[in-house]
Amino acid sequence: MTGIPQFNRVAVFVDHANINRSARDQSIEIDYQAFLEYLVAGRHLIEAITHVPVDPRNPSAMDQGIEELWLAGYLVKPKLGKIAGETYKCNVDVEMTIDMLNAGLDMNIDTIILVSGDGDFLPVVEYLRGRGIRVEVCGFEANMARELILKSSGCIIADEYFNQEHGEEFDED
Repeated sequence: MTGIPQFNRVAVFVDHANINRSARDQSIEIDYQAFLEYLVAGRHLIEAITHVPVDPRNPSAMDQGIEELWLAGYLVKPKLGKIAGETYKCNVDVEMTIDMLNAGLDMNIDTIILVSGDGDFLPVVEYLRGRGIRVEVCGFEANMARELILKSSGCIIADEYFNQEHGEEFDED
């Protein structure tokens, strides 16, 4: 068949805490709908899932943000964290890994886009690639595990998209 991209069925998985922290470090506000459109880039989106940590000290604080993510086209999976001293911990890596495996193995996905720079995802990236599924990783360059970049099928540097969106130059001189 001509005219149909080889890798056209896409699922996107967003590690919300990871990408938001990286964006916040650079004073970037993410428009998640526009970002999703950029990531998919003409391919056929099957599913977009974001895992959102919820602060147990104020569980309603993320309600508006979660609703905005739903409206932007994401299946939102909030997870209530556990108090850890002055802050809280909420690790979503296992849940994201299970979702990625389900998508890759059960949903006939050609490409999985992982929006996270967390090197903990390396085993699932390697596993899915070993099953013939293209795995692209996306994140801010300063916060991406080098091995994750090297062992993925492709890398989308979020800095480039956000610099372009905000009309900033890449030159730092």
